Amino acid sequence: MSTSTIPTRWHAERLRNPPARLRRIGRVLGVRIHETDADVLRLRDGLLRADPVADDFVAWAAEQPPGHGRRLFERAVEEGLAAVPRPPPCLVRWFEPLESKPDWLDRDALRLACWTAWRVGASGGTVLSAMALMGGYRSSAASKPLAMTGALDRMVVRRLGETSRFYLDVVESETFSRFSKGFKSTCRVRLMHAKVRRGLARRSDWNERAWGVPINQTDMAATHLEFSAVYLSGLIALGFRFTADERAAIMHLWRYVGNVLGADDELLAHDYPTGVRHMFIHGLTNPHADDDSRALARALHGVPARTASGALERASAYWTTRYRTAVSRFTLGHEAIDDIGLPREPLTPLLALLSAGRFGLETIRRRVPALDRRARVRGLEAQRRVVDDLVGTDEVHYVPYDERGPSRARGLAQTRGVTSGMGTSR
Repeated sequence: MSTSTIPTRWHAERLRNPPARLRRIGRVLGVRIHETDADVLRLRDGLLRADPVADDFVAWAAEQPPGHGRRLFERAVEEGLAAVPRPPPCLVRWFEPLESKPDWLDRDALRLACWTAWRVGASGGTVLSAMALMGGYRSSAASKPLAMTGALDRMVVRRLGETSRFYLDVVESETFSRFSKGFKSTCRVRLMHAKVRRGLARRSDWNERAWGVPINQTDMAATHLEFSAVYLSGLIALGFRFTADERAAIMHLWRYVGNVLGADDELLAHDYPTGVRHMFIHGLTNPHADDDSRALARALHGVPARTASGALERASAYWTTRYRTAVSRFTLGHEAIDDIGLPREPLTPLLALLSAGRFGLETIRRRVPALDRRARVRGLEAQRRVVDDLVGTDEVHYVPYDERGPSRARGLAQTRGVTSGMGTSR
């Protein structure tokens, strides 16, 4: 890629001179990055690549009678490609590779990953929202698709509910089998991304020279990190303990999910040390926050207060918001959180004490198998309660926001009960 075609959002020069905090962390973790490293160049080039398989299907479906393409897609999702009579070539290219598992896939590792995600309970959602999503918002370029579709400004509660449902579908699947809810939800999210990408690419105000392709391969790889390496790092900072096998399993699960979502496997981190390295690359090369980033951050920050009613709920929302803010500052650092405009939180230093206490409890859990099993059961129950509070009995359809009717929008406005908070995504 010539210098003239590299999107201006790419700041490779920051890899040479990172901020002091990241430089210190990098030295401790042994992370050394040069701007001409192969993985750095692949992530740079991924800014101009999308998902041609899903994009070709969406383009074909747009030329068919209304609803025809979606019906074929849904049949392939629910029953398999063989159940679709005379499938178009673009649908075959999408689903044929999904009908068999990759050679590298380890179902036992997927099961371990899901069990590990169960036992962290609602803390996993807290890290995903307060660290992963808030950190992602700092990139003014990566957050542009959300800002331009209004997905988290106008419909923040529903967006969190849908992403929480997607996350829970994945981890409840245990082995992410072909016809599990998690696998099918992932296929539908990929279709939604392709439809959003098509809509944004056709807009006159989408600036590819600055931001790259909408929902590009590099940003998909960053989202993969949010559910894997960022997720693990945030939970470790809060005192949770993971074995090497558990860390590897989490990375393995979300590598497979990323493949089903249409991400290029070469851009994904296959293990935790590589994930930490890629966290540095994404964090340093992305542009800092702009007004859109801050508007999205404010919308997410205000969710507990927005959905609370009555004195008790408002009190709970107040402390939930302060806790999440403290988690954001504790994990991402004050400079990043000041940049996206969140308020100061004097309670942030107390998280170090809470982290030390949880570390002690985790040490006991690891030595007592019955406690480990109980943590899994209780943790999954807690996550289910949070998601039920977010979306209730509504079926999640994963369609772009501009395709939703007014009756559904009225239903979304009634969604309540998110003060426990779980689930994020770009």
